[in-house]
Amino acid sequence: MKKLTATICAFCISLGLQGQTLPINETTSDTLSNDSIKLTFLGTGAPRPSLTRYGPSILVEAGGQKLLVDAGPGMRERLFEAGGFELLTDINLIILTHLHFDHTISVPGLWLSGWLFGRKSPMTIYGPVGTESMMGHFESAYAWDIRYREIVGVHERGSELNAFDIEPGVFYEQDGLKITAISVEHMPVIKGYSLSPVLEGSTLGFRIDYNDRSVIFSGDTRTTSSSNLIEHSMGVDVLIHEVQVPAPGNSPEAQLANVSLSVHSTPEQVAALFRNTRPRLGVYSHIIPPELTSEQITEATDYDGPMLVAEDLMTLTIGDEITVGIAGDSGTNIFTEADVVDQ
Repeated sequence: MKKLTATICAFCISLGLQGQTLPINETTSDTLSNDSIKLTFLGTGAPRPSLTRYGPSILVEAGGQKLLVDAGPGMRERLFEAGGFELLTDINLIILTHLHFDHTISVPGLWLSGWLFGRKSPMTIYGPVGTESMMGHFESAYAWDIRYREIVGVHERGSELNAFDIEPGVFYEQDGLKITAISVEHMPVIKGYSLSPVLEGSTLGFRIDYNDRSVIFSGDTRTTSSSNLIEHSMGVDVLIHEVQVPAPGNSPEAQLANVSLSVHSTPEQVAALFRNTRPRLGVYSHIIPPELTSEQITEATDYDGPMLVAEDLMTLTIGDEITVGIAGDSGTNIFTEADVVDQ
């Protein structure tokens, strides 16, 4: 925790932000005001394994509601680290940007462990075309597990998994929280075609609005001058964008690392988006490669506005000011049998 605090402080100092609109605080869910949006970066990495950057996943809290954007490797453990069993069992909504394994592999872990340790409501998943099919396969794969646990005494409430394929546009609106899906460019490109003719599907970004606060999640995308993110991001409070820094040189290793540049965004491309849209705060997440330092990424980004490189367990509370914090150890980490039996 001390290392993370020092790292975030270094970000803010290097950007001239500390002590202004982005103070550093230890924050927990209990301190969230009713008119703010709080983000907890559970994972800021990508497909490559990393001990410091887990797979992409961000917890969103607003108006008493909690949801996850993506469910990458290690998400469940980061949730537990941030809020114990209370947080683990309090989430029943996940929205998916696309169906790559590094964005979906922890869905079964949260769905089933949240139910096992006390969640009594169904898990609901929204995502692009193919989401319903994927979740149906998860249900089939774990049918034996679920039935086993029901037989030994875990209540069946909470074991349901409801999934919905969504298209671009507003797909969720409840108690002042509105979520809009945005079509983004992450589908593979084959020479001579604008989109792959051999792979169906879509990839999404999201805009979340609550009480005049707004956040954009780019999802995985290559950023172009015609990106749909531009119109949706104008004047947004926080714009969270993925980034891939190209590997230098022309070695076989560098060429292999740079294959994915056709479906991701370089710092130069993201900087152009930041300059066009001028968010109150630009944030890098989904870092490729994950071992990059914040200094390396910011040096490669020609942008003079407020910007941060996210770290796992970093929080942002978006209100009149934007507060940078660290997820507090606010939950219960010792489980008792009564939590399962008394349902």
